Amino acid sequence: MMKSKYIKFLPIVIVIIAVVVFLVYNNHLNNRFYLEKVNSKVVKRSNWQLRTTEFYLKNGLRVDSTGILPLDIKVGDSISKEANTGKFKVYRKNNFNQYVLDKTYNNLD
Repeated sequence: MMKSKYIKFLPIVIVIIAVVVFLVYNNHLNNRFYLEKVNSKVVKRSNWQLRTTEFYLKNGLRVDSTGILPLDIKVGDSISKEANTGKFKVYRKNNFNQYVLDKTYNNLD
């Protein structure tokens, strides 16, 4: 009798654990982006979350664009930033196939 009572709550516990793991992982990626020096190209974008677009970098990091902080980033752009800052620069190819500074953002400071 007692076991069936706990089994009812198992799906809820699994969902809560999944959400916590997801939030911890996202926080870890945001901290890595802040701490590391970055010189990488945007290789993929995803907007599976309704209000967030994620831009994945070649080095494994990502940049999130939200309704609060919309970013004008495209696949193929290059992102550069110093360590220990949220300020980063987006470079885009011009008509001469050269990367030029497009915009500067302050994502996490």
